[in-house]
Amino acid sequence: MSTEYLQLQTRKILAKENIDESEFRNSINLIFLDEISDSTIASFLTALTYRGVSYNELRIIREIMINHAHSITPSVTGPLIDTCGTGGDMANSFNISTAASIVACASGINVAKHGNRSASGMFGSADFFEYIGFNLDISEKAIIDSLESIGISFLYAPKFHPRLKRISSIRKQLGFKTIFNIIGPLCNPCTNITAQVIGISDPNFFDLISNAMIKTNIKKIILVHSLDGMDELSNTAKNNMLILKSGKIERHEVDPKLLDLKVAKKEEIQVGSIEDSVKTTLQTIYGKSTRAKEDIVILNASIALIAGEKTTDINDGIKMARELVKSEIPRTRLRELISSCGNVQKLDLIEEKFSL
Repeated sequence: MSTEYLQLQTRKILAKENIDESEFRNSINLIFLDEISDSTIASFLTALTYRGVSYNELRIIREIMINHAHSITPSVTGPLIDTCGTGGDMANSFNISTAASIVACASGINVAKHGNRSASGMFGSADFFEYIGFNLDISEKAIIDSLESIGISFLYAPKFHPRLKRISSIRKQLGFKTIFNIIGPLCNPCTNITAQVIGISDPNFFDLISNAMIKTNIKKIILVHSLDGMDELSNTAKNNMLILKSGKIERHEVDPKLLDLKVAKKEEIQVGSIEDSVKTTLQTIYGKSTRAKEDIVILNASIALIAGEKTTDINDGIKMARELVKSEIPRTRLRELISSCGNVQKLDLIEEKFSL
């Protein structure tokens, strides 16, 4: 019966017939059931991609995703934020949002960095953390302990969203992007997240995501996109930024030429290999990188500082982030994280290899 129901909704979506909220909610719940075949789920995802989704439907998908997740509620004092991008920008950049999250954490903000392996780029946040010694299979208790004692941890998406494993496999077989390509950053498993910075590579998703997320219990959500296609704020081009707060949407343009930043060419922030990506990410955290690469991290860290209520002004945030990068605090926080949730000797060897 469940299969027949989902097949019916698939045909209605392909025919662009109206399906109401309860029908859509039932359909999304069904694709998480083991009894539904891969081919039936694939047909549904294909139909949904062909037709597109509304912001209300995206909101429903997010709600169901969170209901199926392994949720945690770390006991922390002050704001708890996340910085995560949708990926897909193909920019060959290093782990900018990861570096920015560690710099922001050094200010005293609690950071629950949610992420995954790379789907289209060179190296995702999970790839980076694993490479430097973080144990992606660490227990949920250890992650909570890290958040509570250090103020930061990494939340590996497949660990907290196990029901997505099968859907991810189906998506790969389809060979094209579906709505589930952007859903991950919207579903941090911490129940008490207070703010999020979400990078978006496709500007067409700005209004969709902002309208879907505006009524969540998250106090502040900041969506960012650079006009040269990155799912970060960039010092290589002007940027669009939306701030969702108190049920309202503020729209801003962020022009690096008007800020205390080095305006760079895109090739100045690109990397050519996995090792180069790791080295560059660590260099920016440790204050040992080029000005162009350091500045793109500082710019994104400044937005994380705004999300974490350390400041309300981007220029002030840039100044704070620059001072943090000059200090040893981001490096200390990263080493504490790896010591708590992995093998810090692995990080030692990498630092020695790259003369850090």
